[in-house]
Amino acid sequence: MQIHTAYDVMKEFLITDADLDGKYGIPKIPKTFIHPGKDTVDFAESFSRKIKNHRELDVNFYVDDVQFQRLWNQPDKYMEHLKCFHAVIMPDFSISVGKNGMPLAMCLWNKYRNHALAHYMILNDIPVIPNVSILPEYCWDWCFDGLPEGSTVACCTNGRVKSRAARLEFCVGFKEMERRLKPLRVIIVGRIPEELETDTEIINFETRNQKINKEGVNGNND
Repeated sequence: MQIHTAYDVMKEFLITDADLDGKYGIPKIPKTFIHPGKDTVDFAESFSRKIKNHRELDVNFYVDDVQFQRLWNQPDKYMEHLKCFHAVIMPDFSISVGKNGMPLAMCLWNKYRNHALAHYMILNDIPVIPNVSILPEYCWDWCFDGLPEGSTVACCTNGRVKSRAARLEFCVGFKEMERRLKPLRVIIVGRIPEELETDTEIINFETRNQKINKEGVNGNND
């Protein structure tokens, strides 16, 4: 494989032997029939000494980018750690679109990084569940690039359920994802929009904040 920058400052080693998809050359992630573990923990939380039964848990990246930027900076440092878990949901560097969103170039760069790291994990024999960013229609020409059909996939509803408009936008994008990817099942981390109608198998897990809030409520009831 040819490295295009001196000292590989762009980390092209991450996409060794990858097939690239779409006009932007997004690394393809193969389909997986993995059934999710019993729960998910986010990358930052996965280092907690309180975590038990690692082999029954999936690692997700549905947290602020700053909490897993170190994975991009030093990917080899964390491969053995991630192997301790049942599976890893593909990284989720932020893709923010719309009036107050990021420039398209930044969104594409983060999508590329998500796929590149996922590909590298697969090269290191880590089971990876593809992550889908559910985006508005004007992003559909690129947001599904590199994602497999007929696979278990995952998504997150953080910030997508507070308003009815946000929920409806998510539901429209979800339907398009179903049409294009025909997923075997979908893992949804976070609240499921009440407007979502689907025949696809949905497996729902709570975010860390949901768990903390629930513990707080239960604690107040004691």
